[in-house]
Amino acid sequence: MRGILFEPHLAHFERGVPDAEWLPVVGERRWVLLTADKRIRYNLLEKRALKEYSIREFVFASGNMSGSEMAVALDKALPRMRRTCRKFQPPFVAAITRNGDVHMRWPI
Repeated sequence: MRGILFEPHLAHFERGVPDAEWLPVVGERRWVLLTADKRIRYNLLEKRALKEYSIREFVFASGNMSGSEMAVALDKALPRMRRTCRKFQPPFVAAITRNGDVHMRWPI
């Protein structure tokens, strides 16, 4: 995807591993997290990991998007995601909308 390196979750972690266990790895490796799981920023342990490990998270705003719809939204959002990563220091959570807009969710 347009020169973007990505690491699939299952290439590094077993299915069902609690978020609080794999989020530190994301932060330590300075990866940008892309997820459809909107709950991460609300769970206390997971929110603590976002802060402690300075994670940059992008989450799809709509939970009802198909894989192909997420791909289209992501393709449109990539330039905005890059700008967000340059403009804001981690940790942060930003939402990707169905039409590819990016909106900061946390901290606000």
